[in-house]
Amino acid sequence: MFKAGYAQEIITPPVGVGLAGYFNTRPNDGMYDDLLAKALVLESNGKRFGFLALDLIAGAERLHKDIDAGIRKELGDDLADALIVSCTHTHTGPQFKADKPTYCEKDVTEYAYEMTIEACIRAVKRAVMNLLPAELFAGSVFNNPYAFVRRYWMKNGTIVTNPGWGNPDIDRPEDEFDRTINILKVVQNGRIVALMANIGNHGDTIGGNTVSADWYGRFTQEIQYQLHCSLPVLVVDDASGDLNHFDFKQIIKQSSYKEANRIGKGYAAIVLDALDDLEPLKEDDVVVKNGTVVMPHRQITDAELEEAKHTLATVPDIKKDGDLESQDLANKVPAALRFFAQRVIDCREKSVPSHSCRLTSIKLGNQVAFVSLPGEPFNGIARAIRKASPCKYTYIIELAQSVSDYVPMPECFERGGYEVQAGVDTPAPNAATVLIDAALETLK
Repeated sequence: MFKAGYAQEIITPPVGVGLAGYFNTRPNDGMYDDLLAKALVLESNGKRFGFLALDLIAGAERLHKDIDAGIRKELGDDLADALIVSCTHTHTGPQFKADKPTYCEKDVTEYAYEMTIEACIRAVKRAVMNLLPAELFAGSVFNNPYAFVRRYWMKNGTIVTNPGWGNPDIDRPEDEFDRTINILKVVQNGRIVALMANIGNHGDTIGGNTVSADWYGRFTQEIQYQLHCSLPVLVVDDASGDLNHFDFKQIIKQSSYKEANRIGKGYAAIVLDALDDLEPLKEDDVVVKNGTVVMPHRQITDAELEEAKHTLATVPDIKKDGDLESQDLANKVPAALRFFAQRVIDCREKSVPSHSCRLTSIKLGNQVAFVSLPGEPFNGIARAIRKASPCKYTYIIELAQSVSDYVPMPECFERGGYEVQAGVDTPAPNAATVLIDAALETLK
């Protein structure tokens, strides 16, 4: 029989710590709900592996290294090598990207960071201490009505990201996406004690300066309410770099805490409805493989550099009130045009040729595979990996193990859009192909 242990810890930052997700500074002014670090440790045939899911927009390189060092010190190398650490991608969580605090006093930011690291290690340690016999069930549904491809072909033949609600010039989405939702259920003594859901969508439904776990937290709360148990519910993001929850063919408000509740409850209903149909897994050998992918970086041409300098010289420096978001680029908001022009210059002057990312795959026989990916890969990357996977169910986990930026498909670069804009150490056009090949290598 399998063994399973689980735990969760609060990682909500103090008031004033800056929030991540937009291009402007956003010191938080309170919270709608708590952020959590959720740990699930499993054992099959004597081999332990696990997952740590954080309500953060992404894990800074420093954060991944500190968590890894703490797990190795407290629980040993074997578990550290077999632990996938990922983030949900909420845009209303703390900004831990920079080594130095940006938005408030150093001691407050450092306190929030250190508290998060301690909570993560404590959650995994408690999960190991809680290991008990368990049954595992896996399955999937092809039903994701709350996600949309956010890159659109316009009637003039161009690609625009987030072109605006009800825009009459929209022709069609750039591509289709994999609507699969993978589910893992953990049962002990006839009771569901933990769930994992692998869902492709963005975590940007609220905005503003108030802390929240976004729809991921509302999803968790609804499942807990319906099952009458405060069980950990881990959401591991499928590849969602070109997805969000905006349905631009409608003219409706889709940014609010109410919207986070709607989406969270909707996903909860889908997962709850599938729980009785999941397939029991058999105890089997666990194969864990860690690899390294060298992500090539964007190279700025002389023409691109001159165009960026021309933008800074000719576009007026007009500040924008409120959040500076990706759709401001499509709307040619001066602040956005200047922001991305400066990113091009910074890319030319400050980028290094490449950076290395850790990849981890965990296979339970040929039944289930879990594959980590860095950054925000486009959904086409997940589709390619699933198609070639030897396992019946393949969970693709983005924002995991290492840091990267958007990883668009190669053909997207010449088409344009927000995600392919240059910045310091942003991936090159061939990065998606490199990442797919490296991920599949860990599944061999």
